[in-house]
Amino acid sequence: MNNSYKISIIMPSLNVVEYIDECIMSAINQTLKEIEIICIDAGSTDGTFEKLLNYQNQYKNVKVLKSNIKSYGYQVNLGIKESKGKYVAILETDDFVKEEMYEYLYELAENNNAEIVKADFCSFITYFGGKRIFEKIRTLSENDEKYEKVLDPRYINRLYTSDYSVWKGIYNRSFLISNNIFFNESKGAAFQDIGFMMQVLSCAQRALYTDRFFYCYRVDRIEASSNSVHGLEYSYNEFKRIFETPELLNKMTNLTGVYFRMVQSFITELIKTLRALNYDLNSEYIYLYYFWFKDRIENSEFKTELFDLFSELFQIIYNIDEYIYKLRKSDEEDIIKERKLLSIVKDKGIVVFGAGNYGKNCIELLYKNNIRITAVCDNNKLIWNTEKYFVNVYSPEVCVDKFKDALYIIANKLNKESIHFQLLSYGVKEENIYIYQI
Repeated sequence: MNNSYKISIIMPSLNVVEYIDECIMSAINQTLKEIEIICIDAGSTDGTFEKLLNYQNQYKNVKVLKSNIKSYGYQVNLGIKESKGKYVAILETDDFVKEEMYEYLYELAENNNAEIVKADFCSFITYFGGKRIFEKIRTLSENDEKYEKVLDPRYINRLYTSDYSVWKGIYNRSFLISNNIFFNESKGAAFQDIGFMMQVLSCAQRALYTDRFFYCYRVDRIEASSNSVHGLEYSYNEFKRIFETPELLNKMTNLTGVYFRMVQSFITELIKTLRALNYDLNSEYIYLYYFWFKDRIENSEFKTELFDLFSELFQIIYNIDEYIYKLRKSDEEDIIKERKLLSIVKDKGIVVFGAGNYGKNCIELLYKNNIRITAVCDNNKLIWNTEKYFVNVYSPEVCVDKFKDALYIIANKLNKESIHFQLLSYGVKEENIYIYQI
């Protein structure tokens, strides 16, 4: 062990030439200098590997390995075994991190003798002109008193459904090795993080979470495993492996938490896969895996708790045909609403009334369709005269004065009727008001 390295950053790569420069430079430019960067490439053919070799030639702390196996799990495991730092981190090579991330997490780990330290993160989508919209994702609820305190994660059930990302923190290497915690070495990028995180949460006794946002996670890459029609299959493979491998199952100190995470993944991936495959339950990508999860849930000693926690689970298990019908109908209605909105916004100045999550969803839809926005307005005085989503935020009164003839899209789920009346009272014409309901 080379004690001069405090953290080893493991970067698995395969054909990410478009993103690799930003990613690796965010690691190289860390304020913590005692780091090593281990890049494991699985046979890129787009120039990624050549770029990595160039960085290895320029920076002494960059090490490039070539994997002859196309497996995310194998790549990361190789990185863990080759690492020399006290802690290891995983940085996916289409993402990037803020420059103070690893120094901050390292200090927390050292000061608290923590086995794992995790931060909150931001997901982001890139739109026209390289502009990005970031969304903050929290592990715990806002202002939760458990942030920056040492926790025993094994019996905190909500961590099993909220701390699901492997790349937003650091892990004590000795903790991983002594507990034999490694990734499943299945082919490709196939949700191997599920099994890894179940082991981590089941074995760690000193974990710490910070509400700082350091990791920037790209969600708009088509090739990402999260966008695959194999998601339900991948989830099935990981949980089947846990339940059918005695060595892994014996590590699971909190089966309730494991089941919570399993059902969360099952519902999420079932919906995504149904949508991708024309809502066909009999598809080869759905049928077998759906019934495996169904059987596992029905025969679980935690069935009551699972139905209480996941409101749609009962219908998914006992009336799947009706559930699929309602899902399809709801999606079709949203498509009609989306098309209607896009048909009326062309060649018009657009003001989005609402700067919260509903407003963000509306703006993302417009940006995705290359539709620009004139302004945002909101009744929240704290954000007046600021900028959100690359446009200025005004008070409603000032906004109407400046852009009276614009199309006002009301993007507020709870107060749309009162906002509608408010705009009319300011003199906006009825035909220039549209209520966003997607």
